[in-house]
Amino acid sequence: MRNPKKWLAAAFIVSVLVGAAALVDSVATSRIAAQERGPGDHWRFHDGHWSMWNAADRRWYYTDGNHWFFHDGNAWRLYRFDAKFGRGTAFVHGDYRVPREEVKIVAPRHEVFLVR
Repeated sequence: MRNPKKWLAAAFIVSVLVGAAALVDSVATSRIAAQERGPGDHWRFHDGHWSMWNAADRRWYYTDGNHWFFHDGNAWRLYRFDAKFGRGTAFVHGDYRVPREEVKIVAPRHEVFLVR
């Protein structure tokens, strides 16, 4: 050992790289596990839009800023707050009212993220 400072620096760099690799592996493993078990309520950016998964209803919700929609597996439908989403104390309706049946609302057309 002619130069202990170089050996110490090399050991430090190697330990930092090993630690970073372990951290990246841990994060990747936890993400895969979350997708496999079906995560709880969460937001996801997919197909150019943010949608919210509600675990209690097991469906996606989306708002265009004016109205709320849910995805029925085939298309987006106007949400009339007839399921569990939006009934809790953490959700604030404000002065939003679901439009009457005869009011024509254009539903979004983007797809939803499917967990397989």
